[in-house]
Amino acid sequence: MDIIESGKIVLEKEIQSLINLKDTLGGTFESACQQITYNKGKIIFLGLGKSGHVAKKCAATFSSLGISSFFVHAAEALHGDSGMISNQDCVIAFSYSGKTKEIIQIVDYCQHRGVSLIGISGNSESLLAKKSTVHLNIHVHEEADHLGLAPTASTTNMIALGDAIASAVSEQNGFTRSDFHYFHPNGSLGNQLENK
Repeated sequence: MDIIESGKIVLEKEIQSLINLKDTLGGTFESACQQITYNKGKIIFLGLGKSGHVAKKCAATFSSLGISSFFVHAAEALHGDSGMISNQDCVIAFSYSGKTKEIIQIVDYCQHRGVSLIGISGNSESLLAKKSTVHLNIHVHEEADHLGLAPTASTTNMIALGDAIASAVSEQNGFTRSDFHYFHPNGSLGNQLENK
C-alpha cells in the first residue's frame, strides 16, 4: 500500500465533509447561536464516546472565548449528574447517529424539565433531531478511515461546527483580545497577548 496516498485520501474526505458543512450552514446555525447568546443559565455540553471527547473540547473552547460552559458525560448524567442541569440552561448534545440511548434519555429529561436543547448529529430524521429545540446536521456522508467506520470525518465536522458557533457567539458578545488575555494570562498565548 502507499501510506502517503492513504493519508491523503483520509484528508481529502475530511476536507470534502467540511466543505459540505460550510455549504449547508444556514438558519438553524443562526438559531443555535441566538439560543446560546440569550440563554439565562449555563451552557452544558453532553456526549458519549468519541462524541463525548468532542463535547468536552467544545466546552473548553466556548469557555476560552468568554462563554462559560462545562461538559457532562451522558452516562454519568443518568447516575445523578443530571442534577447539574436546570430549566434555565441550554444543553448542546452530540451524537452522530442521533439515537444513542443515553443521549436520548437525557434529551427526554431535558424536555420534561423544559430545558433548551441544541442537538448536533448526522441524521435529521433521528430522535435527537426531532426532540431538539434546534438541530444542526453535520452533513457527513461517510467516515474518512479506510474502513469507513471509525469516527473521523464526523468528529472533525462536530469540532469545526462547535468552533464556528463559539466564535460567532463570542464575536456577537463583543469579546475582545484583552478579554481573551484575561482568561489566558499564562503560557505562550498569555505572553503573546501581554506584549501587544
